[in-house]
Amino acid sequence: MDIIPMHLGVAHFKTPQIAIDAMQEALVSQETYYGPNEGIAELRLAVAQRYFEDDGIPVPAEQVLITHGTKHALHLFLQSFLQPGDEVIAPAPFWFAFPEMVSQAGGKLISLPPNPEEDYALPLSAIKEHLSPTTRLLLLTNPGNPTGRAYSLKELEAVAQLMEQHASLHVLSDEIYDGLALHGTIKSFLHFEHLRHRVTVVNGFSKSFAMSGWRIGYIIAPFPVLQKVNELQQKIISGVSPFTQVGAAAALRHRHQIWEGFKNELLQKREKVAAVLQQLPQLSYVLPDAGYYFTIDIKGCLEEHSPASPFKLVEEWAAALKEQVGLEVLPGTAMGMPTAVRMSYALPDYVLASALDRLSAFVKH
Repeated sequence: MDIIPMHLGVAHFKTPQIAIDAMQEALVSQETYYGPNEGIAELRLAVAQRYFEDDGIPVPAEQVLITHGTKHALHLFLQSFLQPGDEVIAPAPFWFAFPEMVSQAGGKLISLPPNPEEDYALPLSAIKEHLSPTTRLLLLTNPGNPTGRAYSLKELEAVAQLMEQHASLHVLSDEIYDGLALHGTIKSFLHFEHLRHRVTVVNGFSKSFAMSGWRIGYIIAPFPVLQKVNELQQKIISGVSPFTQVGAAAALRHRHQIWEGFKNELLQKREKVAAVLQQLPQLSYVLPDAGYYFTIDIKGCLEEHSPASPFKLVEEWAAALKEQVGLEVLPGTAMGMPTAVRMSYALPDYVLASALDRLSAFVKH
């Protein structure tokens, strides 16, 4: 039986040809040697222009550091910023690697309970409740992974007001899915210019540009933080390959054309998935605003809520789903949501149709 991989954090989209062509030209031009550790000027400027052109946010190109993927950007920041014992608040569900990353940097992750009944709204009251003298960082993912939830400007303004009241609180905003907003645009936390000295944003090309194998991310941080991050990157990798950065810059300059094609296809797929899930009352979900995941709460399929069920844990349910019908999804336990799974719908149409048929058969069995 073939396995349909709905657990992966990568879409089926092909890398934009404009990026491939630009990279090949750079190779022909012998841009194959060490480049600047902080990234080539062309790409740093393209990143800065993106925020100014799309959101009116002035970002100096000198405040952009190109990294070896967004995971690398997160690792560099946390290692450079956190001190032993620092607390990091993160609303659940969150990307599964955050707890380990924070721990490796000497910090302690404070997970806030998920609130699917509120459509995963930013839990301001819970954030306030968990603030302590050792709280150093609020970790936001906007749009959410796995929820696809996009925070409104009003929600972000509430966090900004909280930062104004707590002078030691910093924000790290992971915005890697922001190009895949299915309606409207994502508001970056860089919007709050008066707080820029306490705001760090990471982003990259893996998700919104279908360039996961290129390993290109970037970090926009206050200059004192950026200096430490830059020094750490210099010791580890000595910068990112220049020819890949040329391709990334070309993709970024054509971002709206690229994103429009991706989003139009994702919208159609999202509606197909939602139509099937509506017929499965044992499963609950919130329609994602962005990205290509559904976060599905399966507690209606577990023994606690359904005594006849053979499954006590979400991991058991997911294992049976894979074994019996060949669907692989990602259990949400490590993401702070132990009764949910993350399911990607960024699959070719014929594969997605087969996956949804299998899911229905398994749940109804």
